[in-house]
Amino acid sequence: MRDDSRFPGQRRRRGRQRRHRRASLRKVYGLTFGVTLLVLAAVASLVYAGLRPVYHIALSSSDCQTSATPAPTPSAPTTSAPANTLLGVNATSPSQLATDTASFGHLPILRVYYTGMPDPDLWTTGVQGLNHSAVVVSFRSLPSVVLSGADDAALAKFFDSAPAGYPIYYSYYHEPETLVRAGTFTVDQYKAAWAHIVAIADAAHNPDLKSTLILMSWDLNPGSGINWKDYLPAGDVISVLGWDAYPPGTVTDTNPQVVPPADFMGPAEAASRSVGLPFGFAEFALAIPSGRPAWLTEVASYLQSTGALFGTLFDSLGASYGELDDSASVQAWRAVINSDDAAVSAGSAGPAITPSSIATSTSAGLSASPLGPSISDARVDPVSFVPTGQNPVRILYKLSQPADVAICVLNSNGVLQRELDDANAPAGWGAPWYYGHNTAGALLPAGTYTVVIAASNSSGSDTAQTQLMIGSGSSA
Repeated sequence: MRDDSRFPGQRRRRGRQRRHRRASLRKVYGLTFGVTLLVLAAVASLVYAGLRPVYHIALSSSDCQTSATPAPTPSAPTTSAPANTLLGVNATSPSQLATDTASFGHLPILRVYYTGMPDPDLWTTGVQGLNHSAVVVSFRSLPSVVLSGADDAALAKFFDSAPAGYPIYYSYYHEPETLVRAGTFTVDQYKAAWAHIVAIADAAHNPDLKSTLILMSWDLNPGSGINWKDYLPAGDVISVLGWDAYPPGTVTDTNPQVVPPADFMGPAEAASRSVGLPFGFAEFALAIPSGRPAWLTEVASYLQSTGALFGTLFDSLGASYGELDDSASVQAWRAVINSDDAAVSAGSAGPAITPSSIATSTSAGLSASPLGPSISDARVDPVSFVPTGQNPVRILYKLSQPADVAICVLNSNGVLQRELDDANAPAGWGAPWYYGHNTAGALLPAGTYTVVIAASNSSGSDTAQTQLMIGSGSSA
């Protein structure tokens, strides 16, 4: 454990963050806590943190109250998943775009590959110019060449001519891990080239240019021997993390398995959140048609519910693991793309996909400050579960601006059972896992629980609440 007494500046900042959160919840409930309760709860939280898997960085009951408004009456499930995920497929050439458009309709986002420097015609006569959409575009050039300045003119032309109005997720050498392992270049050379490229992109002053590091989700497997963070340049060089993620057996086409997206995408999502970066999935596919239509709909739902920025299905002729060769799968992906494209065109958040029964959020009684953060679309997915300690539920909410967030789980009497804290949470979607434990580490008994989400910063605060129902089978 680090001795924070050596970091007085950090202690002062954390003190301010705790005061903001406490002030927020005092406004909601008009309650304060005794010093004894704080100390005992903090000790219990620290013990628990060492025993149980947690998502948030700290646990402290100082941010939650011991009584609350009654749990809301269960409401009808919502009909849409709140998110702004862009869904599409890969299309590098105009002919491929024509084929994909015939299959899926207009694509809200394209995945484009270049084996060398990017083609500046991408924005005019190329696929993005023809499709008028967001794009995930990757290109290649050896780091030694990039660092020599030989590519500066081509890169400047590419970035300077890029249009505004659509996100452009540009990536240098997607999946660089295999080349580093082969000795083609080193990690340090790769990161230095990234910094050089981003400096050129920044000179274009186009806020829609997003530097996107695309890695293999295989890196997150302990057996890979790869530390994915080794590929992440220091500072603010990278804006977005992209991942190529496939279910077991698909890439090798050996006994492909239809598994839930959380199983093979969840680790990449968690890794992205651990470094505070937004994320998307640049490649995914399933090699077998059996069960694939429903699986594609489930993947789209997962991407939407986690707040992924994009999800581009790998659909390529000649790649047996990445070709949609059955009409049912084509129609399934077309359906989610069409609903996504309609939502984007209308300026709304995303496609109408319902991942599970959802309890809608309600106000806890505090109006957000016009200058402060606001919380929207709070929900728990699934809304009902039987905790075993291994099967979490996801608590989702959308934050209008960066803030300190406290998530409090209260029983039917309004007594605090568990708190999850996230200091300096970024704007956008938050989606921590909750495993159903109380502060002491015991599983909660069956019952109806209220989940209160509070956000605060120096400009103001807001709260929202939703409902979690725990079924019989859990034990205290």
